[in-house]
Amino acid sequence: MSESEHRRHAVAAEEDVGALRRAVARMAVGQHAVRPGVAELVATELGTNLLRHAHPGGYVLARKVGNGIELLSVDHGPGMTVAAFAPSAGAASTVALPSSRGGGLRAGLNVVRRNAAEFDWYATRRGTVVYARLGAPAPAGHTGWRFGGVNVPLGGDGESGDAWAVAEPGSRTAALVVDGLGHGPGAAAAARAAITTFEGTAVTDLDRLVRHAHEAMRATRGGVLGACLLDPGRGEFAYAAVGNITGRVLTGGRSIHLLDRPGTLGTQLSLPTVRLQHGPWEPGSTLILVSDGIRSAWSLEDHPRLPDHHPSIIAAVLHREYGRSTDDATVLVVRQVTAMA
Repeated sequence: MSESEHRRHAVAAEEDVGALRRAVARMAVGQHAVRPGVAELVATELGTNLLRHAHPGGYVLARKVGNGIELLSVDHGPGMTVAAFAPSAGAASTVALPSSRGGGLRAGLNVVRRNAAEFDWYATRRGTVVYARLGAPAPAGHTGWRFGGVNVPLGGDGESGDAWAVAEPGSRTAALVVDGLGHGPGAAAAARAAITTFEGTAVTDLDRLVRHAHEAMRATRGGVLGACLLDPGRGEFAYAAVGNITGRVLTGGRSIHLLDRPGTLGTQLSLPTVRLQHGPWEPGSTLILVSDGIRSAWSLEDHPRLPDHHPSIIAAVLHREYGRSTDDATVLVVRQVTAMA
């Protein structure tokens, strides 16, 4: 399944909370699993928390997911974190909600949690991220896997030239990140061509996927992509990239760098050389793919226990810390949460 890009709503003043509430209300129209009043309530609580407890404010990422809505509240530390956590706090989960003077932050997040189909939060002195999925939870068809991503277009609005998708071909799982050349509608059209190819057939052969994507993107301005095929049954992964899509596989206590390859798809008759990268995949491993809108020096080392959280939380933290303001930026996270036969 492919997912839409996020809209970035900055919250630094009271009027920003109202603008966020109205934007989420419009987003809820036609999303049958979401009650508009609930969507407005949750958006208001998230925006108000940012305004009152995060200095100098923060932002909310919002997008449609299936028949629901995903909201990610993000701030840069120490504002909300200092007000909410003891000095020794390193990371947080849904086990206990934070508290602040007057109980405002705790009360607000309790409202969000009660009205969310999925909820998680993570905080350090670098900042706080709150995840809420409204409506129905993630599809049950992805049993054994959790995935999520952040795709923020240049400027925080409009069409993104990046896209991502995850599919389950039988006992294996495939993941794709694509970046159309440039920005705006032309880049988005190139990315959609690759996504349509990915979703058109079960992905069992990365060479064939890249060839077909190359042909589909020839009618567009072209782009770059990275695709990973995860095979828990064999305990291995395969990765193919054309252009600067990179990532990591976190498995067995190791971090394996996924390598990009020179070239672009759809811009010439001949297909660029594709070299597959193979490596181990142990139960409970995590895949992270990023577009070049994320700085290459990104790391999880400064974020204790972050891999234990929802994939969308992981993606939002990495985007906050390492995203470039001059490009579309995407982070995709796929994690195997149970051993699969």
